[in-house]
Amino acid sequence: VFSPEEAELMLPSKSETTTFARHEFCNYPQFLQKVSLTLGLCRVLPSTEHYYNLCTSILPINVLSFGKPIIKQKSNAICCVQIPIVGGLLAKVSPHAADHGCLSFTWHQEKNNITLVTEIAGNYQPALAGSRIPVPYWRNMLYSSTQRLLHEYVMW
Repeated sequence: VFSPEEAELMLPSKSETTTFARHEFCNYPQFLQKVSLTLGLCRVLPSTEHYYNLCTSILPINVLSFGKPIIKQKSNAICCVQIPIVGGLLAKVSPHAADHGCLSFTWHQEKNNITLVTEIAGNYQPALAGSRIPVPYWRNMLYSSTQRLLHEYVMW
């Protein structure tokens, strides 16, 4: 058991956290192809430098496309890694919008604790939910019983 002063000394510095984020979380699209996550049903293929497509293993269907990761410094956070969602079958992408959403990993520090907050941020619209508002009941149920659970699993 450490005193609060000793525990504070053990926390990584802001630069160490940023370095860790750059090495571990900028490669998040490749993490998504782990057999334990997708049961071998998906693989990640590079499309261009720093852009990746999450595809099905059996058929060459692009499920999601990710852009180049961005490391941001936010005033209320130690570090933030954002991986833009730029297309794919499961993302409703409008050619007129610049923001299609992103996977966001943000580290916050309060006293002697560092917390990682994961979220699907921005204007991401799951294609399964459709574009009508309100979302029809059957589409909401389809999304809630499939993709929502997967999102919770891969973002933890």
